[in-house]
Amino acid sequence: MAKVTSVQHGPLAAPRVRGVAVRADTPQNLTPAAPTQPAQRQAPAAVAIAAAAAILLGASAPVLAAEAPELFANKCAGCHMNGGNILAVGATLFSEDLQKNGVDSPEALYKIIYSGKGKMPGFGKECAPKGACTFGARLSDEEVTSLASYVAERAAAGWKS
Repeated sequence: MAKVTSVQHGPLAAPRVRGVAVRADTPQNLTPAAPTQPAQRQAPAAVAIAAAAAILLGASAPVLAAEAPELFANKCAGCHMNGGNILAVGATLFSEDLQKNGVDSPEALYKIIYSGKGKMPGFGKECAPKGACTFGARLSDEEVTSLASYVAERAAAGWKS
C-alpha cells in the first residue's frame, strides 16, 4: 500500500504518493499534478575531484614509467639514495654490486623488492613472512615491476642523470 504524506501548498494540503504530487481541489477531487523531482544536492568540488582521481589513478591502473622515480623516492631512497646503501656497503644498486650479489636482472630485482632479503624488507602485496616485509603500504605487482625496471635502468646509467 502506498504511503501518503501531506505537504502544504496554499490553503489545502496536497498529498504525495511515491514521489508524485497530486493537487487537491477538494478532498474528493484528486487529480495528478506534475511529477516532483527529489531535491538535488551538489557534491562539494573536492569530493568530485577525489572521485575522478580515484577512477583515473586506481590501483588497477598500470603503473606508468614516469611514476617509478616517485615510487623509488618514496619507498627506496631512504636507504638507497643515488643507488647507494646506508645499511650494507656491499649491497648498493650499482651494477658491480648487483652482479656480485646476483641481482643484476629485472627478474632478480623484482624478487628482492617483492620479498625482501636480509635487512631489506619486502614490499609485495603477498610478502611473507610478515617479519620480513614492510610495515607500510604494500606495492602492487605492477609497481614492483616498474621499480625493478627503474633500478636496472639507473644501475646501467651509473645512477647519473
